[in-house]
Amino acid sequence: MPHGRDGATPSFALPWTPMNSHQIDIVRLAWARDLGLPDSDFRPASGTRTLLVDDTARRVRFVVLDGHAVLVGPSDVLERADDVPADVLATRDGLADVVGPRRGRCSGPVVLAYLDEVRADVGAPNPLLSHSRRDAERVLSTTPPDDAVAARAADATTWVTVFDDTAGEADAVPVSASGYVEWQGFLADTVAVTVPSHRRRGYGLTSARLATNDAIDSGLIPQMRVAMDDAGARLFGRSLGFTELGVAIAMDLPAPG
Repeated sequence: MPHGRDGATPSFALPWTPMNSHQIDIVRLAWARDLGLPDSDFRPASGTRTLLVDDTARRVRFVVLDGHAVLVGPSDVLERADDVPADVLATRDGLADVVGPRRGRCSGPVVLAYLDEVRADVGAPNPLLSHSRRDAERVLSTTPPDDAVAARAADATTWVTVFDDTAGEADAVPVSASGYVEWQGFLADTVAVTVPSHRRRGYGLTSARLATNDAIDSGLIPQMRVAMDDAGARLFGRSLGFTELGVAIAMDLPAPG
């Protein structure tokens, strides 16, 4: 059941602006730790590439963040990728070519986007809300399978679910859920899902805005990972004020034999 209403006052959406350098440094630090690099190795120098050789790796990972690229994987893969441009490596076909016959399932490419500050544009002036995982699951149960699987895979620990209460609070139904989980101590991996019948009506903006504001209030930088070819999701992220800073892609390496 809904837990209450949020009394935030709506306002016009703030203009989209780049993130400041300090916050970008924090994003770099989080990704450096996730990739197994020293904290200082996700350097800001544009057009450069850091290589991390791991001959026991079960995945090849390629991340480009604010102009700097990192490639992690076995030495033979890194050697074949030496002259391959970043925009080619960041595609399924490009990464598959350098991985060779060992290539397996590919994850991505996903765009990495970040939000820098609390925003006041929550959409509905007094939305009916819940912070229960059970209510978020009610939203997931009525969304397309791919959306639901992706949202569950994010393993969010904090949820904000918005209800449609146009028929009255007693008959309110959950229609949009956004959640996040702390990632590498600095970022909040964020997901947002809205039931198809209630899209383009502001519910998604409200749930996502309240979830990201909560993450920022908790000292985290919201991060969205959005499929590169999902124009709608990328546009939604930009409407929330997210800045696209990079791209990530990974390919599994099945065990020999």
